Amino acid sequence: MTDTAKDTAARLREAGLRVTRPRLAVTEALRAMGGHRTAEEVHAHLAEQGVVLPRTSVYNALRALAGPGVVLRADVGPGAAVYEFTDTWHHHFVCAECGRVSDVPCLVGAKPCLTVGDDVGEVDEAQIIFRGTCRHCLASNPSNPSDTPAAPPSSPGAHPPGDRAGDPRHGR
Repeated sequence: MTDTAKDTAARLREAGLRVTRPRLAVTEALRAMGGHRTAEEVHAHLAEQGVVLPRTSVYNALRALAGPGVVLRADVGPGAAVYEFTDTWHHHFVCAECGRVSDVPCLVGAKPCLTVGDDVGEVDEAQIIFRGTCRHCLASNPSNPSDTPAAPPSSPGAHPPGDRAGDPRHGR
């Protein structure tokens, strides 16, 4: 077992999850791929790497891994949810022009970072999705007025167009 696989196994155990072949494979695929990926992209990556895993196992592993926060699930709009391997709780900015998904640091740093009234029940997680036009698209389109609010600063998790479900430039 590689060092990264050992680290992943330890992380699964810390999260209270059993270490299974599908969970290890899916987590390692997300780590290797980087960025924000759909379940279909993870399945295709595994197949390209010669890892035979039923599509259902990929979906089940992602669901299990997202629950305790081993991977982060984000519903970034139309299309499939995206997942990423990360160590920190954060939010996302989705560019309406190019479909780019960028990580936005959470000011609180842990979930749930928002609170609601006592009448709704117990909140486990609150996701914030910022939508607008990213800095790259603003800079490349001089017809945008200069007073257009800019997207949040780019972070290490920012990824190029095509890094999200539903992006017309994704080439699927």
